Amino acid sequence: MAPRLEHLRLIPLFRGFADEELAELAALFAPAKARPDGSLFELGEPAADLYLLSSGEVTLVRPADDTYRLRPPALIGELGGLTGLPRSCRAVASADAELWCLDARRLQAFFGEHQELGVRFLANLLEVVADKVHRDQRRIGDMRQNIVRTQKALKQMRDLILESPENPLSAPIHDTVERLITHNRRVNYRVEPPQALRAHFRLDSGAAEVIELSRTHLSIEWPGDGSVAEPGAWHAGVLELAGTEIPASGKVVRADGRRVTFELDLFIDEYAAALEGFLTRVQLLDILV
Repeated sequence: MAPRLEHLRLIPLFRGFADEELAELAALFAPAKARPDGSLFELGEPAADLYLLSSGEVTLVRPADDTYRLRPPALIGELGGLTGLPRSCRAVASADAELWCLDARRLQAFFGEHQELGVRFLANLLEVVADKVHRDQRRIGDMRQNIVRTQKALKQMRDLILESPENPLSAPIHDTVERLITHNRRVNYRVEPPQALRAHFRLDSGAAEVIELSRTHLSIEWPGDGSVAEPGAWHAGVLELAGTEIPASGKVVRADGRRVTFELDLFIDEYAAALEGFLTRVQLLDILV
């Protein structure tokens, strides 16, 4: 048994493949079944397979985001499966879903033996990824505009509170609005260093991997197996930013398990410029030029 060719023809990654080539690809798939709870995979699981939905329905559930219901034909988890990234959502199959599974290593081995097809597949994959990034950028642009409009409205609200006669609600409302304005400032936007630009915060207790970084905040995985820094504690160390080292210090503002977040002290101009250069390099990875 194998997936039907008419389904594979409608998959963007296989665009331009002849029927005999699609038949060879179809032979790589194996029938797949959902787990007893109906799931194909869970959020955060390492990805090693891609799935083809040929009948029924699969629901993708993303935390704090939309829910997506897929109808056939649909390729599921191909980017995660091909790159080994952790799953970014939970996939749940309907009871009548017909699914096929393809081990990413088996697909890579096939294209290793059929390099011409592999080049064609890679071109299709790059086109799919570029289109996804382009659409994500449009959505992020819309969200950024919404944040700008929200910031302006919040500042107008803050000014109105300050200009109005004081009452018992004035102070808590003003403080809440002020916190929202500060939190939404662009200076607080954080980036996650990729594998190609890894960053560490070298402390007395060891080198900690940087999880997120901004001009004002730093989140790390606390090193070692000992106790974790408590909120309010002050620490100093060296930030290693993909080959550049700068001294840094700050106060712990949050500790969640072994994830510790610092509010950084101000940098001198030289070190601030080095941090800004690193942040820009990471941000450029999110921009389709």
